[in-house]
Amino acid sequence: MRDPRQNNDTIYYQSYQVQQTDGNQLRDVEERHGELKQLENQIVQLGGIHRDFADLVSNHHELIDNIDVHVIKTEQQVVAGNNSLAKAVELQSAARRKKIFCGALCFIITILAIVIGVVIYLTKKSK
Repeated sequence: MRDPRQNNDTIYYQSYQVQQTDGNQLRDVEERHGELKQLENQIVQLGGIHRDFADLVSNHHELIDNIDVHVIKTEQQVVAGNNSLAKAVELQSAARRKKIFCGALCFIITILAIVIGVVIYLTKKSK
């Protein structure tokens, strides 16, 4: 037969082991609960960042559209400027040719006037 005292010690020991196991499980559960709370806080913060980013994008959408309009206008103005420069080059070339033609014409008229003047002078002198 067993000694009742030994039986009580076994019961207390088993009870102590169950309490210790329960305490370990409780600590594990509490740790996990803390980790889950931390994860929840991080998810809430991430949601806030996402909302802030969405607000920034929606607020700046108008600015981005405005920039796009200005880029298109600038491109059109550059094309128009290039066309104007090409026309200016043509007009400058035509003006240069006209100046050369007028200069040559004046030179020829001056030479003709001198020749006519010399011929008239020589014909009057010989008479």
